[in-house]
Amino acid sequence: MKHEEKLKNLISKLIATPSTSGHEKELAEIIRDKLNEIGFDKVEIDNYGSVIAIAKGKSDLNILFEGHLDHVPPGNINSWKYPPYNAKIVDDEVYGRGAVDMKGPITSLLIAMEESLKREFEMNIQLAFVVHEETVEGEAIKRILEERRLDKPEVAILIEPTNLNIAIGHRGRSLIKVKLTGKTAHASMPDLGVNAIEAASKFIINLRDKLDTNLPTHPILGKATITPIKIRSQPEGLPQLPDEAEIILDRRMIISEDENSVLKPLTELINELINSREALNGSVEIVEEEVNCWTGASMKVRDFFPAWLMSIEKLESIGIKELMKTMNAKYVIWDFSTDGVYIANSNIKTFGFGPGNWKMAHQPNEKISLRDMDKAVEGYKKILEVLEVKLAN
Repeated sequence: MKHEEKLKNLISKLIATPSTSGHEKELAEIIRDKLNEIGFDKVEIDNYGSVIAIAKGKSDLNILFEGHLDHVPPGNINSWKYPPYNAKIVDDEVYGRGAVDMKGPITSLLIAMEESLKREFEMNIQLAFVVHEETVEGEAIKRILEERRLDKPEVAILIEPTNLNIAIGHRGRSLIKVKLTGKTAHASMPDLGVNAIEAASKFIINLRDKLDTNLPTHPILGKATITPIKIRSQPEGLPQLPDEAEIILDRRMIISEDENSVLKPLTELINELINSREALNGSVEIVEEEVNCWTGASMKVRDFFPAWLMSIEKLESIGIKELMKTMNAKYVIWDFSTDGVYIANSNIKTFGFGPGNWKMAHQPNEKISLRDMDKAVEGYKKILEVLEVKLAN
């Protein structure tokens, strides 16, 4: 491997630096310092804690490489073969939380930049490593671009893991809050009340049997889905029927869906329960939340992140076939959601390319192949070469 020692040293340092959402400060500073060392013309940390860098070119054209600083928590430590922040290297693989999502891709990109920026390019090369992608994808990069901390790029490359293939889209994601209201009664006399937990249970059964199986399917993105991920009721811990239940749903959407088409069928399920007196009232809404950043700033977010699918014709106009031939790559669709929910939906030619098997993301014993990372270094360098020629024309 051409870059083996550099890869091992840098990814070990990054994995050894925990950076869960809202706690990315130390990693942000490490990457900022590395970008300054590489020689970017401008490097800064924005108000929310994201790291931004620009290598100025000869023209006004801009490309953007975009990734995220945060990772999910390691979960049960006993499920790991090796401590999640030790960056244990076994043969070709590096183990650790964030190895594939996405400290391996960041490592490959930084080494590619270190080698590529020994000369001046025609276009401006912009980098963004954002906070809170795991919680509210698209929000941090949205603020970077809307606040003009970076100029709108002609092309954006998402460095999420793709198995060294070219990702061209994914389903959207929304979080939905369903509230069901019943009537309290003593638990010894349940017939005198309306149990909100029972209403929630019936709602979830109907969700599975009547709605999920009938959700639309896209020929490329796949099937829309909906599933409950959280439920609570109140009052709690008393010999009393709860009169309120709240369910949080994870809804994966295809291109044609909007808020109305997502919420309307849920309202109909609630009305069925009200009409049968299994619930007295109910409501459904998109979750709105506020996430705190390590800088002390916060971001208010509406958790509706639309699907995207990039036109192959648009990608071929910027030389994607040449890159795919070099990397022996194919087009793929991500299972998960990314910052492409904002970037690709902002009329920016967008695709994903990165090392690693995304099926390992968020798993115990998360790992990434050093050989894949080595190939990704060359892949990122090739992207620069191809885009320089294509954008100039």
